[in-house]
Amino acid sequence: MRIEVRSRVGNAILGVVGVLYVCAGAALLIYDLVQTWGASSLVEHAVQLALIVSVISGAFFAVTAVRNLSPPRHEARHRREGTAVSP
Repeated sequence: MRIEVRSRVGNAILGVVGVLYVCAGAALLIYDLVQTWGASSLVEHAVQLALIVSVISGAFFAVTAVRNLSPPRHEARHRREGTAVSP
């Protein structure tokens, strides 16, 4: 699945938000696991699940931003196939 954000600034912000989600979600998840190690209830499991989803979505945002900021790969494919690419 490819999500295109055509603005370089938008992609940079998406990457920063993704990294922020991953760091904050992971830190809060570790803190929550340490604080409620032996006494986790159904609410604690819901909080942990929400934090795991936050970490995964942050990683998705960061990967999407990196893919959008990287140079397109279609030129390399054309060179391998032996077709000409116009400048």
